[in-house]
Amino acid sequence: MTKSIVTSILFFLSLQLAGCANSTESLPTYKADDELVVLAHGLGRSDWAMWRFAKRLKDAGYKVCSLDYQSIGVSVAEVLTETSTQIDACILNAPKVHFVGHSLGGLVIRAYLQNKTHKLQKARIGEVVLIGTPNKGSELADHLSDSWLMDIGGGISRALVTGTRSLGNNLNALDVNVGVIAGTKSFGLTNANFTGPNDGLVSVESTKLDTMSDFITIDVSHSMMRYNLEVAQQTIHFLQKGMFKH
Repeated sequence: MTKSIVTSILFFLSLQLAGCANSTESLPTYKADDELVVLAHGLGRSDWAMWRFAKRLKDAGYKVCSLDYQSIGVSVAEVLTETSTQIDACILNAPKVHFVGHSLGGLVIRAYLQNKTHKLQKARIGEVVLIGTPNKGSELADHLSDSWLMDIGGGISRALVTGTRSLGNNLNALDVNVGVIAGTKSFGLTNANFTGPNDGLVSVESTKLDTMSDFITIDVSHSMMRYNLEVAQQTIHFLQKGMFKH
């Protein structure tokens, strides 16, 4: 078995470690000073994949609404329609709304916020944190673009490539306070697909946005960002202060 095939299989398996299941968590009710965090998971995951992150946000005093959407074998339009519907339900009556997205979840958030038909007035929008989000696409997705894995992954997986076909490159800049966290712990079998620091699936450079308010790197791999304490602490600091703790 060639190294390329091994890399492809491991990449695909990493997306399948958690399936998509329906969330059983009821929508929160609010007091006047409550703050909600809409939490979006990445490709091939479910709301359960973000359970520890959600707990840390709740422990910090935030209400949390975790999205739960199918992302394997579906189109970009299907993902964005489903997540938009869920976010509209989450934010109903919330006094202030923050957004936190891991990987693809960050693109889902960007797509929602650029849509002028969403049900959130700018005055109610708090901070936005994108964690390991392929804002310019993933070089690893480029490497796998002609593989059978992309046939299984569907249109949303194909949209994670770099260049003009990249979902991230086709989203508008946001007029909100955005903090970006990038991981720097690479993975031996995928590292050859990158020319610079990366988290195993997404390069540090790809996570950056021209309009981001703050940026920080943490020595953590892509998948482990969901569980990493420093990532959670920096996210909470940004939600509270509008900047990371440097």
